[in-house]
Amino acid sequence: MSDPLRFPRAAERSHPEPPPAPILLAGFDAGDGEEVRELLGPDLELLVAESREAALALLGSRSFAVFCLGGRFTGPDALRLVEEGVAKVGEPEGPAPLNIVLSAGPDPTLFQDLIADDRIFYLTQRPPEAGELAALLKNALLLYRSQLERSLGAKSGGSREPLDRLDLVEVLRRLALQPKPLERAEVLAEAAEEALAAERAYCLLYDAADETLWAKDPTTGSERRESAAVGLTSFVLRSGLPVVLRRAGSDPRYDREADDPLGVGTEHFVAVPVLTEGGRPVAVVAAVRGEAAAEFTDDDRQALERLTALAAPYFAPPPAPGGPGENLTGLYGTLFRREAVDGYQVADTQQDPLMISPAWTRWSYWILLAALVAGLAYSLIGQVHEYATGLAVVWIGGRNDVTASVAGTVSAVDVVPGQDVKAGQVLARLYESQEAAELAQIEQEFTLQLINRLRDPTDASAEQALLGLRTQRELARSRLQERTLRAPADGKVSDVRVRPGQYLTPGQLAVSIGHEEARPTLVVLVPGQYRPSVKPGLPIRLEIAGYKYAYQKLAVESVSDEVIGPTEARRYLGPEIADSVAIEGPVAIVKARLPASEFTADGKTYRYHNGMHGTAEVQVRSERLLLTLVPGLKALFRAKGDLL
Repeated sequence: MSDPLRFPRAAERSHPEPPPAPILLAGFDAGDGEEVRELLGPDLELLVAESREAALALLGSRSFAVFCLGGRFTGPDALRLVEEGVAKVGEPEGPAPLNIVLSAGPDPTLFQDLIADDRIFYLTQRPPEAGELAALLKNALLLYRSQLERSLGAKSGGSREPLDRLDLVEVLRRLALQPKPLERAEVLAEAAEEALAAERAYCLLYDAADETLWAKDPTTGSERRESAAVGLTSFVLRSGLPVVLRRAGSDPRYDREADDPLGVGTEHFVAVPVLTEGGRPVAVVAAVRGEAAAEFTDDDRQALERLTALAAPYFAPPPAPGGPGENLTGLYGTLFRREAVDGYQVADTQQDPLMISPAWTRWSYWILLAALVAGLAYSLIGQVHEYATGLAVVWIGGRNDVTASVAGTVSAVDVVPGQDVKAGQVLARLYESQEAAELAQIEQEFTLQLINRLRDPTDASAEQALLGLRTQRELARSRLQERTLRAPADGKVSDVRVRPGQYLTPGQLAVSIGHEEARPTLVVLVPGQYRPSVKPGLPIRLEIAGYKYAYQKLAVESVSDEVIGPTEARRYLGPEIADSVAIEGPVAIVKARLPASEFTADGKTYRYHNGMHGTAEVQVRSERLLLTLVPGLKALFRAKGDLL
């Protein structure tokens, strides 16, 4: 085994506990914000901003630990708000707020720059459940406080982090170079001893075959095994929970032979499990300090947990005998072959110099010369094409979109995609109990007034009441009919956007009805600088996303006269498609007619569907390869009229 790990110990330092920082939520409904507030508890301060302006004002007025964006801000809107929030905060004295985006949209790559700058704590395309969100916020708050503690420690000239005593890179390097699990356990135990300034430390390996914890005996140097059913270390292994004790022997679970063979029971004790990625315990690390030394703290426990988490991959269970990973990882997940490790550890191994034979250099010279001549000839006759590459979106014309005219909750959906429907057929229903009850009440009042009118035809008040109730009855019937969505024309259901229990707002799309005879159209958003070069008739090569190398040959049918910005381009595409595309910079709109409603990829036929994305390349110009390699020659060829 390599030399024991020994690192300089740092003096114990302390600084005041950092004050709690609040959490800022933006883009949440009032009910969702209150639910999260209840889950977080009264000890955590949580603020809710109802608008973008309110969120930016709060970010500029005080410090926050976490800035979480809800479902109201999606895709580019969420990106802009995070960037504005980062700019608003500027360079704070402590750590910057941890940003959480819960509705990144279909293209999370928009946030790549922020992720690369460590500005995003967590990113997801759809908001999680309230309980999961509360867990995210708590963990983000823990990370922020850890960063704040390190920041305060740096300002005070010290640090409370026990792991600062270690060179973690050196620890992990030594773990990787140890061929046997027992040697790896010694390395981890020595690292834990140095990190916690402990009197001694143990790393007990778990053997599932005979249910024992084993390690090197500190007195004899031989292997010792203890049952995994007794002792504090066995409790940590079985429960997966850490243990921190002021006096180890005062705990009824303590067993001296299993937990600390060199101890007497009066020592301070801490132990944490070593867990694999799937949560399976493979070892236990325990550390001991003398009775006169300082007690172990939560900081010590957390530092030991972080150390074991980094070391856990080196203690993975061995692969099955004869399995595919046996020769690759070796016993207990060794990363390298034993021969490679032995060769690396021998520092004075002499290596042979590089031997070069001159026999093949003569042939190489003529081969390289021929390749150079061929390259020059091709550069004179070869052509390089320039393409205007842009986002392509498939449009299916001739559709009827059925939207909700009133707000309400869906009670039933009567159609499925692909179903043929007739004009007037019921597509979906909203909850109508209130409207139905109101109509029934008006009908009953109308009947009573009608009876009064028949009893006394001269009763003017009854006549006036009947007239008013007739108007109210027609209005109530109209409101009740608005709760039922019907097909405006014959066709086939192409898309159903609602489900029972979903809340709809006025104008929200519920069902789309298409026609068989509708032909798909391709809309291409090419960069605006290519607009003068794009003309009708130019060839287009289309590749639908997800179907690589299944190219479709098309021709430009029409080009917009103006170059428009991203916002106007999204408005042109419509609300169903605009949220799913990322548009940067000015664009020109190019249209082309798809030859059929189907395309072929990998020998299979697929149908085009509205909103499908792809990449389209419009060939705008060509020039010789030589001119591309040497741009200065363009003036010479242009003078001779032979540029292309």
